[in-house]
Amino acid sequence: MSLTAEYRTQLVARLRATTADLAWAVRDLPGDQHRWSPDPDEWSIHEHFAHLVDMEEYVYLPLLRWAAIPDMLEPADYSRRVWRDERYDVGAPLGGLVEQLGRVRDEEFDVFRELDDAAWLHLRDDGHWGPVTCQWIAEVVYRHALDHLQGVMGLRGDLNLAALDRSVAGGV
Repeated sequence: MSLTAEYRTQLVARLRATTADLAWAVRDLPGDQHRWSPDPDEWSIHEHFAHLVDMEEYVYLPLLRWAAIPDMLEPADYSRRVWRDERYDVGAPLGGLVEQLGRVRDEEFDVFRELDDAAWLHLRDDGHWGPVTCQWIAEVVYRHALDHLQGVMGLRGDLNLAALDRSVAGGV
């Protein structure tokens, strides 16, 4: 196995692990805790997850297909503001978002599975996204997932501390 193939295999395995980690991080949240944020300018767990799913569906998967498959259309530009104003569904069930992320990731994994070393490293530089390779896209997907996993875990920690504080205060 080439070093490129070994790296690709390991990176895809890490992407699979982050998918499972994200699902685990939002499992069993009581009530509407996934909608809480410490400040109106900060995102809730729901917003973190919904944005992650939206980016995977509207940017990363189409960009990966464009980079890997000849004659695919280049993905449209992405705007967080447009996502927030036009596509964010505050009422979307968190479990549904978890399932949607799994489905999109499965499609990404299907593309990755078909790539050989040359396709993984093929530079696509004829679009407005700049020069990209499938490897670069996979690395961005991984970093983005880690960023949002960190945000979700931070909020879980805040929620757990607040619950502990309430139970201590209530017991006094």
